[in-house]
Amino acid sequence: MAEQVPIEVERVTKTFPGVTALADVSFRISLGERACLLGPNGAGKTTLIRLLSGALRATEGAVRLFGAGVESPRYPDAKRRVGIVPQSPGMYRDLTAGEYLGFEQRLNGRGAVGRVVEAFGLGASLERRMAQLSGGTQRRLSLAAALLGEPEMLLLDEPTAGLDPLVTREVHEFLRGAMAGRTVLLCTHDLDEAEALCESAVILQQGKVRLHERIAALRAKTRPAVLIGAREGAQAAVAALGRLGIPAELAGERARISLDEPEARMPELLRDLMAAGLSVYEARIEAASLEDMFLQLVDAGARHAA
Repeated sequence: MAEQVPIEVERVTKTFPGVTALADVSFRISLGERACLLGPNGAGKTTLIRLLSGALRATEGAVRLFGAGVESPRYPDAKRRVGIVPQSPGMYRDLTAGEYLGFEQRLNGRGAVGRVVEAFGLGASLERRMAQLSGGTQRRLSLAAALLGEPEMLLLDEPTAGLDPLVTREVHEFLRGAMAGRTVLLCTHDLDEAEALCESAVILQQGKVRLHERIAALRAKTRPAVLIGAREGAQAAVAALGRLGIPAELAGERARISLDEPEARMPELLRDLMAAGLSVYEARIEAASLEDMFLQLVDAGARHAA
């Protein structure tokens, strides 16, 4: 049933003066799906998040939350089923953390402040103004506010942008707990974050959906990398592979190549490298990361556009 589809984007185009940010974009996020929204700068990710949150209206097409479009009288109720974590968490910087959570509780008409305070370790911060909180505490407060109304879906816009690695790790732990059992759309530039937290990817490029697919299925279609270590060094390995007609790149102290059916082809390749005088001590197949898959897709799309 349409009302059970948490997110529907149907043939959406969004234009600004002189710019088309989104062009005929369509996709659905299914109930319980944890999806990441990816794309290079200028792909239209921020515009799409703002459309989904109701901050913008589409020039053409429709955006629906749980079957309700922005013009529908059911839209306010549908939006209450969504917890939104904005990229910039400090919305009411003069309020204390406790006042902010109380405001969110009244806005939602439900929720137990004490429960989210305990879950996100905010007890010591309730009397402090939001402007005085660290970046990590602000993100935890934003997550607590988003979950206060016990939403069925989370819309996360760059939840760890600007945080240092240690704080990012902490926020990821809270995100994993918050995302469990919920539908999620996570907009992020951090491909490691997307792969760690999500099961599917929606990739935007030049205002269009390049793909929407499960990460595991996407990985199965991507050529794995092979790392080759040699006593003569990575540069010598890259040169030897080049003489065999196999493009290679430096990967620290090893050479990296892309190879179809590496298990079948590696024995012959190793014989050829040793015959060429290279002392190979390591040949390891490395599963493609989401970053590898993303870069391959973006590069292919750029070549197609050219």
